[in-house]
Amino acid sequence: MDTDSAIAIVDCNNFYASCERVVNPELQNRPVVVLSHNDGIIVSRSNEVKALGVPNASPFFQHREILERHNTAVISCNHALYYEFSHRVMDVLNDDCGANKIEMYSIDEAFIDVGVPDKLPMLGRHIKNAVFEKTQIPVSVGIARTKTLAKLANHIAKVSTKADGVLDLYDSPYTDLALQKTHVGSIWGIGPRSALKLRDVGINTAYELKTAEPKQIREHLNLFPARTVRELNGVKCLGMEVTERSNKSISHTRTFGHAVSDFDEIRNAIFYFTTRALEKMRWNNLAVKSVTVFMHTDRFRPVPHKYYGKHTYKSVYYSDVTSEIYTWIAESLENAFRPGFQYRKAGVILSDLVSPDEISTRLFEQFDFERRHSLSKIIDEVNYRYGRDMVRFAALEARGDWQGKSQHRGNDSYHMVGRDTLGQGKKFSKSMRFL
Repeated sequence: MDTDSAIAIVDCNNFYASCERVVNPELQNRPVVVLSHNDGIIVSRSNEVKALGVPNASPFFQHREILERHNTAVISCNHALYYEFSHRVMDVLNDDCGANKIEMYSIDEAFIDVGVPDKLPMLGRHIKNAVFEKTQIPVSVGIARTKTLAKLANHIAKVSTKADGVLDLYDSPYTDLALQKTHVGSIWGIGPRSALKLRDVGINTAYELKTAEPKQIREHLNLFPARTVRELNGVKCLGMEVTERSNKSISHTRTFGHAVSDFDEIRNAIFYFTTRALEKMRWNNLAVKSVTVFMHTDRFRPVPHKYYGKHTYKSVYYSDVTSEIYTWIAESLENAFRPGFQYRKAGVILSDLVSPDEISTRLFEQFDFERRHSLSKIIDEVNYRYGRDMVRFAALEARGDWQGKSQHRGNDSYHMVGRDTLGQGKKFSKSMRFL
């Protein structure tokens, strides 16, 4: 990337809440909050809820009364839906700006190398309108010389009515004014603890951080905040990490609805997690060689004491066959589980992922492996068409007491993701709820 190139960051506004409004238009004129798994924490708020003074990442029970008083729609999170909309947004950016110019930073954010700094506000508005037109997801666009300044521009674009969702701070005369009005803790890369340390040496605003000596910052903090100082001065220290969207690992984890100590209940949960992770893996046309099972007690009230169990199984061969991977998972579970503990969270991680085209031929079991591979694909396609777990292995229990307390799940008809094609180009008449 050229040192004079402009960097834009596209950030979806109130992403989870916006996704819920797209699939359920009745929510357009209502305040909306989305809750975390188990309905404990507020993870996304519409602008109306922000205006009520309800902070993000706060416990839901503390704000239940004010939310009910303002007829707020309270919805349990549906990560499958949000991942689908994330892919749609990123597809628009890839098509519009080029896949080799995009760095997907998070589920709802992406940096873009926009190249020559020419007509940047016009480009920002084009991106904003294109994403909304094709996905109905509102986004804000911040543009600057560095990533740190682009994040600042994006933050201002979200809250400023004058900016209307797009702000260009590339060599702007207003950059210092924006920095003077920004608290140092609001700068990307400066966390709450770092902000306290900076305050002790007299640095309270982003502008004061910009004018500080990087050497002084390194003495009180570490290298990354020192890079932030240079970024605020327009020197690129954080390059674009443009890579193809590929999975290095796939995980499925959940916090249980209540503490679980029974081995059979834990096993049912682990096999359920494995099935969901394998569906996603095969959807992305991948195969796995290593699987990890972990579980741990409540971090705050462990019974009888803290325990974190983890075991990884590394196979000789790659596989995408459910029945075979179940045996790997079962062995890992036996090694990770300890009786007598009340477990609060567990999960499965698939790693060492490659495309099936890269799998080496098995010496003795190739025919049987290909037969079971085809069976797994067929089961996926049937379940995509007719509903989750319509066909499943006997080891999988579809429901269990371990499942979270998602009491605010919207009507499933609102959470159907319309896809015309699934798998290897096969067409289905019925939309599906993605993984």
